[in-house]
Amino acid sequence: MVVSNRLAPRQSIWALMLLGCVVLAACGTTATPTATSSAANPTPNTTAAMPAATNTAETKIRAVTTMSILADMVSNVGGDRVIAENIIPIGAGPEDYQTTPEDAQKISGANILFYNGFGLEEWLDPLFESAGKPDMPRVAAATGLTGIDIDDEFTEGNPHFWMSAANGVTYVANIRDALIKLDAAGEAVYTANAARYTEQLNALNTELKQQAATLPEASRKLVTNHDAFPYFAQEYGFTIIGNVLASPEAQPSAGELAQLVEALKRENIKAIFSESQFSPELTQTIADEAGVSIVADLFTDTLGEPGSAGATYIDMLRSNMTTIVNALS
Repeated sequence: MVVSNRLAPRQSIWALMLLGCVVLAACGTTATPTATSSAANPTPNTTAAMPAATNTAETKIRAVTTMSILADMVSNVGGDRVIAENIIPIGAGPEDYQTTPEDAQKISGANILFYNGFGLEEWLDPLFESAGKPDMPRVAAATGLTGIDIDDEFTEGNPHFWMSAANGVTYVANIRDALIKLDAAGEAVYTANAARYTEQLNALNTELKQQAATLPEASRKLVTNHDAFPYFAQEYGFTIIGNVLASPEAQPSAGELAQLVEALKRENIKAIFSESQFSPELTQTIADEAGVSIVADLFTDTLGEPGSAGATYIDMLRSNMTTIVNALS
């Protein structure tokens, strides 16, 4: 029996149809863009290499910060790759903060934590123990800065470095480096975001110095609620005459208040300043006794509510300078 190598016409048709289906299926498989395909995510070169999965809330880097100020900085550097959440709620300060079980939950769900350092957040270690994440990366954002006003309360130096925009640049560099170490795929994004943000902070620092210089040197004197302004004063040419509270946890004595009232009168200071996270009641009493005005809406340890004058780190510093210059003019 001879077997032909050619298929009968009907068989040829079915064979060709079957072959066409196989080819189409193969083409369809290779043509479908994957999750990381540039065709599926036609973004600029700085982000084209970013896996598309990082665009979802489930796969972003989750950063927890102690303060709202740090959360804003981390958001600016991290961009779309990072979700930042602060522990201390807006309107509260870090020195006397009382932790909650919810705070431990925030840490347990995070990939990295940013805190200020220099003894500001002494409550942080017990919180990590509660969260059960002893090995999670912890980054002191003020690392590399030199503290001033070392005393019994601030043994490493006053921790309020962020009150100078120039110091804020160091915070940004530390945040950038920590995010790159954790998420190397995002290096280009973090580097570009940090460079842009640093440029904004440098421009702000120049602006603030120019604004402070509109006051005569004799008028650049500060009496504030607590000791949060040494780096602000150092950077922008102010002199701190005194503080209402030597420590946020301790009330001043009658003698200390009398000395402060005398200093206000002696230095011819026009206004005494309080901050948004403190009750202005005691400061108002001192202002009344000294015959000066009170300004009670500065931002130091916390940002303002969304939409307020101090809703971002940049807005906070700009608002503070405007408020101080206007009050002392």
